[in-house]
Amino acid sequence: MENETPDLPLSDDPEENLRMENELMKLKLQAESGATSFTSPDLDPGMENEFLKNVMAFEQNFASRQMVLVFDLLGKPQFVRADELTDEALEIELEKLDALLDEKSINVYFGDEVDNRTKYQFITEELFDHETTFLPVPGMMTCFDYEEFHPNHKKDIENRAKEFITEWFERSLNERSWELASHFILPDRTILSKADVVAKIKLVFDAYVAFNDGDYKIIDIGFQLDGDSGIGHAEGAVKYDAVLENGETIRKVGPFKLYMSNEGGWWNIFHIVFPGFSYF
Repeated sequence: MENETPDLPLSDDPEENLRMENELMKLKLQAESGATSFTSPDLDPGMENEFLKNVMAFEQNFASRQMVLVFDLLGKPQFVRADELTDEALEIELEKLDALLDEKSINVYFGDEVDNRTKYQFITEELFDHETTFLPVPGMMTCFDYEEFHPNHKKDIENRAKEFITEWFERSLNERSWELASHFILPDRTILSKADVVAKIKLVFDAYVAFNDGDYKIIDIGFQLDGDSGIGHAEGAVKYDAVLENGETIRKVGPFKLYMSNEGGWWNIFHIVFPGFSYF
């Protein structure tokens, strides 16, 4: 029988009512926007309810979005150009700017190597003129990454290499390792899937119980870009101790070279030359 009083609680337990309301919101989100919720079953129903309401508000605002300048979102603040400020005055103005961005639920991420003058210049001379579909939703932040505007390809390649080597030492490389490309290209033009290469890597890992005393040095990083794509590499030297089940240690040492490709602004490893690893 249909509920003739749909506005009344379906249960005398407030927590149970919240859970049912949450499930209904999840179904509505999935039906209207294709969104799928991955909230933990252990999450407090009140917190989940607030989260889902924020998501629904975001989806509704996004559906009716219009492009707007970041400068307008911030209320068209008055500012002084970076080249007119001393270092001391710039520090003060940047603090004011950071406070305003935080007040408007906007976060701008910079790497450690970006100095404060560059930060201020970027925000006032580039980000202010950037159009966005951002609409403020309580409890949510809109984030901008400086590197999306000014990619640091050398740093990205270095990071991919460090991620690979760290996971190699930890023997944790798997199909979820995002530094690995979906396909690998060997010198003879043979193409292997990521799953095939990961399976070969796991054979190496399974042959030992640990990799100890790992160390490496990146000697050279290079890349060539052609529009939105490109190729690059990181090479250097690496050493580590591979420990067998019987306790015997085999020293692995030698040069490495990781070949990478860039698609859509992301560098992935598509060919591996590394001590202790072989495709065949």
